[in-house]
Amino acid sequence: MSTRGKLAINYGDDEIRKEILERQRQGMWTPEQIVSLAKHFRLRPGMKLLDAGCGHAFSLRALGPYCLPGGRLIGLDRESELLVTARELSAKEGLGEFASFRVGDIFAMPFDDDSFDITLCQTVFCHLDRPEVALDELVRVTRPGGCVAVFDNATSGGGIPYFSAHSPTFAGRCFAYVMEQRYHRGRRKLGLGDFAVGFYVPGWLEARGLEDVDVRQNEKICWIAPPYRSFAQQVELQRFRERMASKRWPNYESRAHDTALLRAGGADEGDIEKSWRGQRRMVRKLRASLAAGELAYSLRTSFWCIWGFKPQRRRAVRRSHRHA
Repeated sequence: MSTRGKLAINYGDDEIRKEILERQRQGMWTPEQIVSLAKHFRLRPGMKLLDAGCGHAFSLRALGPYCLPGGRLIGLDRESELLVTARELSAKEGLGEFASFRVGDIFAMPFDDDSFDITLCQTVFCHLDRPEVALDELVRVTRPGGCVAVFDNATSGGGIPYFSAHSPTFAGRCFAYVMEQRYHRGRRKLGLGDFAVGFYVPGWLEARGLEDVDVRQNEKICWIAPPYRSFAQQVELQRFRERMASKRWPNYESRAHDTALLRAGGADEGDIEKSWRGQRRMVRKLRASLAAGELAYSLRTSFWCIWGFKPQRRRAVRRSHRHA
C-alpha cells in the first residue's frame, strides 16, 4: 500500500535548509556523546581550543562551550567562504565574542608551539594525501598535557546499505565489495585521501608519544521508513529525493573521474562497465519505490573519534610507517 505523503517542512526556505543541514551534521554525534567526549577530553573553563580544518566549525561550536567562561575558541580553514558561515553560526549560538577564525593551511598552521589546550580535527584526514603531517602539526601546537582529538572515517568497505527496493544477490554483494575496495585503493594511489584513515590514527598517536590514547565510535544510524512521520525522517527523505532527482546520482556527470579511480585501483574495463550497469538498475528500482511512497532503507558509516594527551615532558617522537 502506498504511503506517499506531503512533507511537513518547507525545504525551499533558506533558513530551514540551513537548519536541516546543521541537523544532519549534528547527527554524527548525539548530545549525550558530546557530553561524554567533553569529559574524556578533560575540558574545563578557561581552555584554549583549536578546530583545524573547521569548515562551518561544528566541533568548535559543539565542544567550545565546555571551555567557557574564560576560554578562547579558534577555527582554521583554507576556505574563507566556509569561515563566513562558521562566524555566523557561532554568533547565532552565543559564541561570537569567544570565537575567532583564520584562513590557514593545516600542514603549516600559523600558530606557535604549545598554543592550545585541545586541538580538534573532524573529517579532514580522510581527504589528505599526507594526514600524518597534519597530525604532527596538531601535536606541535598542543601544549604539554593537552588533548589532540581526531574525528574521522574508519571504513573497511562492504557496508552495503539495506534498501527495501533493492536486494543484491550474494555474488552481487561480493562484486560490489571488490569494486568498493578498488575505488578506495584508487583514491589512495592518486593522493585523494583514505576513508579508512581512522584505523591508523590510534597507532599514529601512540607512535608520537601521546598518552591515554582512546577511541569511540559514533552510534548514529541513518534510516527512513514509511510513513516518515518525524522531522528527522522527512529531512532524510527529502535529501534522498534530491539525490535521486539529480543527474549526478549515481555520479553520472563525474563518471570519468570515478572510472579513473577504479582503473587506478586495478579494476578492468569489463568490471567497470558491469558496475555502472548495476548502479543504473538499482537507481531505477529506488526511484520507482520513492515515487510510490514505499522506500525504506538503513545504513551507517564507521566514524571514529580518537584522542590522546601530549605528555607533560617532551619525549623523542618516533614516526609510524605510512599505511600502504
